[in-house]
Amino acid sequence: MTRLTRWGNSDGGLRLPKVIIEAAGLKVGDEVGCRLLDSGVILLTPRKGRIDISDAQEKPSKIVRPDAKW
Repeated sequence: MTRLTRWGNSDGGLRLPKVIIEAAGLKVGDEVGCRLLDSGVILLTPRKGRIDISDAQEKPSKIVRPDAKW
């Protein structure tokens, strides 16, 4: 059982129990989708395709157009 709490300016912060977070394979910073079904059930789903910032390039490649004005 969990309870809605005020979180900043939001009226609906929700804390998930540690055992659920671990069972879902989630960690702090992961994105979770949230949908309200017609039945009134709230469905939370881990977002697929997480991007690890360490996999990103160190700096973006530069594309310079000859007609670009700086």
